[in-house]
Amino acid sequence: MIHLLPDSDCERVISDLLAYMTVEEKAGQLAIVQAPDPQDRAETEAFARAIREGRVTAVEGIGSKLQAEAFQQIAIEESRLGIPLLFPAETATGVDTIFPAPLAAAASFDMDAITAAEQVIADEAHSRGINWALGPAAGYLRLGRGASHASSAEQVHLAARIAAARVRGLQAADDTSREGVLACLDLSRILAPSSTGGRQEIADALRIAAHVSQQGYLGSISFGGADARHRNALQRAFSFLQGPGAFEGMVLSEWQTLAAAARDSEHVEIGDYMPIDAIVAAVEKRQIPLSRLDDAAARVLRAKYALGLFSLPLGREAVRRRGSLPTPIQNRQAALDLAKKCCVLLRNEPAMLPLGVDSGDILVIGNSANDRSLPVAGRGGPGASVIDGLEQLGIPYKFAPGLALRRENGTVGRLVEADSMAIGMACEAAKRSRTVVVVLGECENGRLAEAEHQLLSSLRTVTERIVLVTLGTLPLDPVVSGGPLPAVLHAGQLGTMSGHAIAEILTGEAAPCGKLPVAIPASEHNRGLPFGHGLNYADFALTDLTLDLATDHIVASAQLRNTGEVSGVETVQLFVRRYRGRHLPSRMELRDFERVTLAPGERQTVRFELAREEVGEFREDGRLVAEGGTLDIRIGLSAGRTLGGEIELPEAVARAMGGFVKGLPGSAADSRRRA
Repeated sequence: MIHLLPDSDCERVISDLLAYMTVEEKAGQLAIVQAPDPQDRAETEAFARAIREGRVTAVEGIGSKLQAEAFQQIAIEESRLGIPLLFPAETATGVDTIFPAPLAAAASFDMDAITAAEQVIADEAHSRGINWALGPAAGYLRLGRGASHASSAEQVHLAARIAAARVRGLQAADDTSREGVLACLDLSRILAPSSTGGRQEIADALRIAAHVSQQGYLGSISFGGADARHRNALQRAFSFLQGPGAFEGMVLSEWQTLAAAARDSEHVEIGDYMPIDAIVAAVEKRQIPLSRLDDAAARVLRAKYALGLFSLPLGREAVRRRGSLPTPIQNRQAALDLAKKCCVLLRNEPAMLPLGVDSGDILVIGNSANDRSLPVAGRGGPGASVIDGLEQLGIPYKFAPGLALRRENGTVGRLVEADSMAIGMACEAAKRSRTVVVVLGECENGRLAEAEHQLLSSLRTVTERIVLVTLGTLPLDPVVSGGPLPAVLHAGQLGTMSGHAIAEILTGEAAPCGKLPVAIPASEHNRGLPFGHGLNYADFALTDLTLDLATDHIVASAQLRNTGEVSGVETVQLFVRRYRGRHLPSRMELRDFERVTLAPGERQTVRFELAREEVGEFREDGRLVAEGGTLDIRIGLSAGRTLGGEIELPEAVARAMGGFVKGLPGSAADSRRRA
C-alpha cells in the first residue's frame, strides 16, 4: 500500500540525505537509464559503476525481478548513500493478463472494477521487479471522433474519475495487503502540441489533475512535451503543484525543464539521457537555482520512501518476504468482471437479445468472431474469441466467414472479387437460420468499410434478425439499407477474456450495463447516439427531478425505477450548463454519475451534491472558481435523455462552496425549484 500522510520521519530522511548529497548525486536522482544487455560484460560493469556513483535513479527495461534485485543491491549496499532505485515500465492495459483498452474500460463507468483491474496489473508488474508504472494515461477522451474539445466536453469528469480509480489500484491505496507500484498520471495526450493546445485543453488537464491529486498521494505526473508557446501557460496553470503542502509527487516535466536548461535546448523528452554533468555546471554557474534541483530531488526521495524502498529487504530476506500473489485464475476473473461491464448495448428493438429458445438456429458470421489477437490489440498472448466464448457456454451455432480472408494483418476495406462468393454463401446460410450474429473488427474512422457494408446490406435482404457485435476501438451505429440495424452490441477491445464476456452478454448469463464514453455523431454512415447511451435487459424510468439550493451547495435529485422484469444496473448521470448572458451553450458537461442496481419494480432516489468542483471553472492561473449565475442542471440516463431545470446560484452561495465537504449534512432550507 502506497499512501503518504504527513510523515516527520520521511521529511527527516529527505532533509538528512539532501544535506549529505553532492550536486552530482542530486542530479543523478533525475536520471532514468536503460538496463544494459546482460550478455555485454563491459556495458553491465559500466552501468553498475554509474549506480555506485549515484548517477542513476531509475532503470528501464529490466528483464526480471532477480535482475532488479541485483541492481537494487548494488545501489543500497555499494553506493555512497545507499539510495534505492526505481524500476519504471509501461503497464498500459496489462502485464500478463490483458484488460480492456482505455476507451472500452471507460464504457463501464465502474470505478471499483477499474481499480480492481489496476491492482492486478500492479501485482503482475511487481512480480517482474517493476515498482513504477508509467501510467495511467488520461487521454482516452482524445480518441473520440474529431478529438476536439467540443466533442470531449461531456467526457472530462469521466476521464478524471477513471484516472483516480487507476491510480488507487496501481498504488494499492485501498488495500493494505498489497504492495502496489508508483503511478504516473500522464496528461501528455491532452496537452500534446499536436492537439489544439488551447485554454480548454489546459482546463481539461487541470480538472483531471486536481481530481486525482485530491484523492491522496500520487507518485508522479507528466505533461509530456510542450513547445515554448505553451510552456509558460502550462507552468502558470499548474503552479499549484509546486506549492508547499500541495502536490508532493514527482513532476516529470520539471526534469525535462532542468535538462533543457542545462543543455540550452528547446525541449528534452522523458527517457532522453539526463545531462548530469551539464546540470552540475549550470548550478555552479547559477543558471539553475540549487533550491530548484533540491526540490526535484526531494520529490524523488519522497516517492522512494512512500514505496518503502528505504527499508527494502534484500537477498534471502527478500525471497522470504515475497509472499504469494493472486493466481492467474483470479487475475482472469478480474479481467472478465471488467470486460462484461464494458459491453454497450446500443440497440435492441425488437428485443433479440439475450439469445434464448426463441432465437432458433444461430449463425455466426465474420472472421473476427474467430480472431484471438484482435481483443488484446496485439499485446501479450491471445485473448478469447467470440467463438471460444460461445463454445465454452455450450451454445450451438453455425459459422460463415461472410467475407474473403485478407492477407495476414490486413484490414477489411474495398470489395474484392472473392467477397461475392463469401457473401452469397453467408446469405444462403442466413436463410436457413433464425438469428444471425455478425461480428466485425476494427472499422476505420468509426464507419463500415465498403465490403462490410455490402455484407450487411445483402444479409438484410434475406433476414431482419441481425445482431451486430463490434470489436473495434470506436463504437458505431451503422445505417444499412436506409436504417439502423435492430440489435447492435459494441464490445471494443476487451482483452484476455473478451470472448467469454461477449458470450455471457449475448446469452443473458450477464446483462449489459456499459454506457457510451464518446458520442456517435449522426452522419450518412451512422444514425448517431448520445454520450452516456447504453441499454439494459431491464427497463428504467427517471422521474421527479428536484433542485434545492443550500447555503453552500446545490442538491439535485431524481427517482429511478426499474420498470422491467429483470434486475439491472443503470448509470444515472448529472450534467451542468452555465448561461453566458442570455445564451445557453449547446454542450453539456458531465459532472457526476452513480451506478444503481435495482430489482424489478424497485425504486431509489438518486441524489447529487454540487459544489465548487461541479459548478466551478478553472482560470489561467490554475484556480478553480465558482461564480454566481444561472445554471441548467440535468439528470439523465444519457446526454440525450434527461430531466432538467434551471436554478439561480447567488454569489454568496458560490463563494461559500469552497468550504463544502460532500457527505456532511447540509441545510437545504433556501430551496428554489424551477424544474
